Amino acid sequence: MASGVIKKWIADRGFGFIRPDDGGSDVFVHATSFPRGVEHHVGARVSYDIVNDERSGRPKAVNVRLSG
Repeated sequence: MASGVIKKWIADRGFGFIRPDDGGSDVFVHATSFPRGVEHHVGARVSYDIVNDERSGRPKAVNVRLSG
């Protein structure tokens, strides 16, 4: 499981980007990747799994959990 910090969140579009702790490229994250009812914000520490997005072919975060 990877970890990082929410770097950018675009609330009206329901997505953002996570800056991974390992220093790699930012990872796309969609609002549906968080558990229902979980409040998330820029600067929040998260852990997540990475899969390839079927539409774009790029990595995206899934099973995102707030940590710490």
